[in-house]
Amino acid sequence: MVVALSRGLPVRFKTARVVVVAGEERALVDMLVRMGIADLCCASEMAIAQSLCDAGAVDACLVVLPRAVPDDKPGWDARTEAPGRGRIPSLLFAEAVTPYVRRAAADAGYRAAIPLAESSRMLYRRIGALLQAGRRQDRAMSNKSRARTPGIGGTLAFGPESFGPGKLKLQ
Repeated sequence: MVVALSRGLPVRFKTARVVVVAGEERALVDMLVRMGIADLCCASEMAIAQSLCDAGAVDACLVVLPRAVPDDKPGWDARTEAPGRGRIPSLLFAEAVTPYVRRAAADAGYRAAIPLAESSRMLYRRIGALLQAGRRQDRAMSNKSRARTPGIGGTLAFGPESFGPGKLKLQ
């Protein structure tokens, strides 16, 4: 089934630059390779992923929570801030997604918390939505910067002083 999904990949999957933060967990990386994501970068620490996100070298970030071991402090957990918080869309993968993990992930800046045992079809859909959200955010940022460019006479092209109060009327 995974091979059938990768045959007709949209362009956003073939050109996507994805960073995966996974300690020893490699099942997700193998599944992404089989799906056909060409530019896949694996990081073993959150600091590496944050530096890649700050440089703007990735389109999406996937973080895998380490397995819970008694009396062991993991390098990161669900409360750790997402590597691309606010700039790069991120997903959090966990063995068991509880309401606590979902709330902590949302507070930390992740788009969603997903179980590791997700089917390949659902993973394909979620990553597609994540990439689409990232591109939509890029377009919104470019439109915002374009609207603030100076117009004729040194005034802002779409500033508040351009239009009077109320709705515009066609004459």
